[in-house]
Amino acid sequence: MQTADLSDLVLRLTTSAMDKAAADHQAQMADALRDITPFDAAWWGWSNFSGGQINLVRSVTQGLPGHFEEAVRPVLAVDPFIRHGRNLPVFSMAISSHQALIRPEWRDFAAEFGLKSTMNAHCRLSEGSSYNFFMSLYRFAGPDFSAEEIADFRIIIRHLEQSLSLALRGEMRRLTPLGGEAALVDGAAQIVRATRGFRAALASEPLSPRRLKSVLTALAMGQARWSGAAISLTSAPYGSDLVLIRQSRPGLWDRLAPQETRVAELYLTGLTMADIALRLNVSPHTVRNQISSIYRKTGVRGKMELTQRLSAPS
Repeated sequence: MQTADLSDLVLRLTTSAMDKAAADHQAQMADALRDITPFDAAWWGWSNFSGGQINLVRSVTQGLPGHFEEAVRPVLAVDPFIRHGRNLPVFSMAISSHQALIRPEWRDFAAEFGLKSTMNAHCRLSEGSSYNFFMSLYRFAGPDFSAEEIADFRIIIRHLEQSLSLALRGEMRRLTPLGGEAALVDGAAQIVRATRGFRAALASEPLSPRRLKSVLTALAMGQARWSGAAISLTSAPYGSDLVLIRQSRPGLWDRLAPQETRVAELYLTGLTMADIALRLNVSPHTVRNQISSIYRKTGVRGKMELTQRLSAPS
């Protein structure tokens, strides 16, 4: 790989990361490599090792059948790349399906999809994340991946990860209140990616590691809001396998219980107490009590003042 080739690749990745939505950028990342390393198919995304299990999120395939990832999961335990590189912060390696060191299960898997030669690389995500960004390139025919291509891929993988991180941070910033921070969290409450100040914001709360894990788990499992002394956290789905957690300073909305928040939102749209009761399938007496609680917690004395002091939550 020539220096000019790497420079062109970095420029192309950076431009794509800044111009496209993160998902669109990730889906097209492999296209940027073809001028440097020819290949027939690719698979890439994030992975980590937790509790003896290999977890994958946001993985993408190109040039492979739809059931590829379903088929690869059972053989990840004997994946030669995982066995050799799982503990390395940056790793690249290539194998041919006829090599003697390959386990029979992996050889059968490669034969099923016509994978003659495979090259894999990964790099550890920064900021304390337990995840790796990985990419595997496949050739169905032709020469095996060379030693030079393996060395080049070890350099390229970091630029791929950094471009995706750039796209994600930009997207998280757009989805986060001004002055706030954000993170993408998996179902096990592991932080996959975060804006620069997110972990520092968490550290500002006097929480033990166990309590912090409990808070993130609740948010990852669907709890919409948590408020502490210094920060407020809200969660929302980010696709099918990740949750976006947004951090901001506590406000008036954070004083309300989840059901009170829902009542306040409906009340501020102009609905009467009877309308809200019908919408939420509760009694008007319950709604009246909740609105009284909202007035008390926010320090207001009527609907007009409530409307003036509360803006729509993020």
